[in-house]
Amino acid sequence: MARVLWWGMAVVALLGVIGCRPSASEQSTRPVTRIRLVTGPIGGGSLPLGEEIAAALNQGMKNVAIETVHSAGAVSNISAIQKGEAQLALTFADVAYLSFSGRLAPRDPPFDQVRGIAVLQVTPVGLVVRPGLHVREPQDLRGRRVGVGPEGSGTEVTANLILQAFGLGATDLHAVRIGFQEGVTKLLGGELDAMFDNAIIRSEALKRAAEGGARFVPIEGPAADRLRREYPFLTVTVIAPELYGTSVRTIGVDGLLICRSDLDEALVYELTRQLFVSLQSLRRGALRSMDVKQAPATPVPL
Repeated sequence: MARVLWWGMAVVALLGVIGCRPSASEQSTRPVTRIRLVTGPIGGGSLPLGEEIAAALNQGMKNVAIETVHSAGAVSNISAIQKGEAQLALTFADVAYLSFSGRLAPRDPPFDQVRGIAVLQVTPVGLVVRPGLHVREPQDLRGRRVGVGPEGSGTEVTANLILQAFGLGATDLHAVRIGFQEGVTKLLGGELDAMFDNAIIRSEALKRAAEGGARFVPIEGPAADRLRREYPFLTVTVIAPELYGTSVRTIGVDGLLICRSDLDEALVYELTRQLFVSLQSLRRGALRSMDVKQAPATPVPL
């Protein structure tokens, strides 16, 4: 797929210039194109975000039907794109970069079928600990039972980067691959000491954890600064107080909308144009902090 001319497209979308769209009669005779959008796990933020994006795109594209599919998370999503099991996916910048460059796992080849559509918004990394546990920073998790998200999730990738940056290797704690809702249940029940969740919008799992007395731990300081220098797709951000009732300094990673390289270029253009057209409504819901100027800055080719 040829590179999409992003800046021109963004201007067209934002100004509402739609003169190149096919007529209503042309649209009515076209067959419906069905597209699978893989999102994220139940209880996380990517699933409801994907549903909002799909609804906005379906509303404006009469001959396209986008089906959302929940998944294990960002890693399984990018694998689905590579294998041709989905045409669109939500993922994170660190996962996209590592997979495209062949560094996601020791024996993985480069995921060369992955292409970027847009940077959506920064996804803060949430780290919560069970009620009553005295943990002030990530290195205090030594010897603890820590939920790192489900297997195949972007949370697991980012959590491992953070733990390593704070001096915690695989033998220094008990990392548990677990779904977010199940993780919160075990956290509040004392079976887990802490858990991570990368939630691009408010996570029902983290909301339930906060309401149950779990406490957020900041991810900051020299170790976090070193990590950001090594992985520039990570950034300083804050978990806003309106999400879970408290403000927390943490690390964030960009959420991305991606596609397969062989998806029709004209279709990708229309999908992207409709995404921009729908921003006004999406900013009232899921994409409250999407920065249009940063939308083309994906870590993989457009």
